[in-house]
Amino acid sequence: MAHVTMRHPDLPDQPIEVDEVSVPTYRASGWQVDDNPPPKLTKARTARRRRQTGDES
Repeated sequence: MAHVTMRHPDLPDQPIEVDEVSVPTYRASGWQVDDNPPPKLTKARTARRRRQTGDES
C-alpha cells in the first residue's frame, strides 16, 4: 500500500505519513498533501544519528 506525506497548516513542522486511501479523510480535516516530503531515514542512518548525538544516558 502506498503512503503519502501530509502537513496541516496549524502544525507545519509535524508532517505525517498516511495510507493513500486515507487522503480524502485527512483532507476533510484540513491536512494537505506535501509535494516535497523530507527524505526518509533508513534504519542505519537513524542508528548512526542516534549514536552521534550522545543521548544514550
